[in-house]
Amino acid sequence: MRGRPWSWITGRPRLTDGIVVLFNLVAGVLAVVVTYFGETIPLPALLLVLVESLPLWNRRRQPVLVLVVVACAEIVKWALGYSHEPSGPALLFAVYAVSVYDRGPARVWIAGAAIALIAVAVGLLLIGDFQVSRNLIPAGATSLVAWVIGDYMRSRRRFFDDLVAQHRKERELAAEEERLRIARELHDVVAHNVSVMAIQAGAARVSGESSQQALESIEQSARDTLSELNKLLGVLRKSPGGPELAPQPTLDDLDALLKPARDAGLNATLKVEGERRTLSSALDLSAYRIIQEAITNVLKHAGASRVEVVVDYEPDALLLTVSDNGTGPLGAQSGGHGLIGMRERVELFGGELGTGSSSLGGFTVRAKLPVKT
Repeated sequence: MRGRPWSWITGRPRLTDGIVVLFNLVAGVLAVVVTYFGETIPLPALLLVLVESLPLWNRRRQPVLVLVVVACAEIVKWALGYSHEPSGPALLFAVYAVSVYDRGPARVWIAGAAIALIAVAVGLLLIGDFQVSRNLIPAGATSLVAWVIGDYMRSRRRFFDDLVAQHRKERELAAEEERLRIARELHDVVAHNVSVMAIQAGAARVSGESSQQALESIEQSARDTLSELNKLLGVLRKSPGGPELAPQPTLDDLDALLKPARDAGLNATLKVEGERRTLSSALDLSAYRIIQEAITNVLKHAGASRVEVVVDYEPDALLLTVSDNGTGPLGAQSGGHGLIGMRERVELFGGELGTGSSSLGGFTVRAKLPVKT
């Protein structure tokens, strides 16, 4: 609360309503006491102060009804001679409440009534009726000022509400994008490494012997998978003492990516065509992940013995082609999240993803990623 008492008060609407009621009670009673100083204070005048002050407690929920009650009380006070004109603080608070909180056409009618009251008073003033004009002008002018202030506060609150809603939507979109990104990373890393381990273990089982090299390769793949999982979990937990984050892989690491597949018995080749150049970090990582997922699909579904990866640096695009000679189900029919993840990565850059038969006799994945020059 220190340094911000106004924010503390406005953040408690019922307290604010209580202060408004108390202020009008005190101001109304003091006005009556000053008017009848040295005389007997009429009880009806005090009762009218209560009638116009207490309803202000409910000014947020029923602003129009509260205004009607307060206006009637002011008119009665003026007609009975308890006040000099039919206006006072309670009327201003009631008009302000209608301007801020009412959601119907009444708030516009109130503004029109205040303007009409001023116009009538000016007209009477022009024809020489100074007494009536003197009584009407304060009520109309102060009510119009209260309405304008209320309209400003209403617009200001609506602006901040829209701003908060926009920020909330942006946070939700950012969280959704981050969730999808983490899901893609988990799928790309874990699915690839686990598929390699499965192929290696299956090859060792079929051959009837568990060679030291195969076991070491399976162990290394498992350790790599655990390491990547720890990194991702460390990011999710935002732990200050979490694991150090290694640089993200790029197309320069494709040989290392193909090594586990070769260790699993797959004849994996890599061809780089065109003039190699520096790509943006996001594009480089996405291209790497697309190739990684395509190779994972080959290991999981194709039943292939050969896979060929081609990276073609065109002047305005990067072309990625992964072909195999497998006879298993096509990647598009696998029912997993592989092609979905690849398609999402391609669409981020406005590229194209295509699949079809391979010149090697199996399945081909082709991705075209536009490169800005």
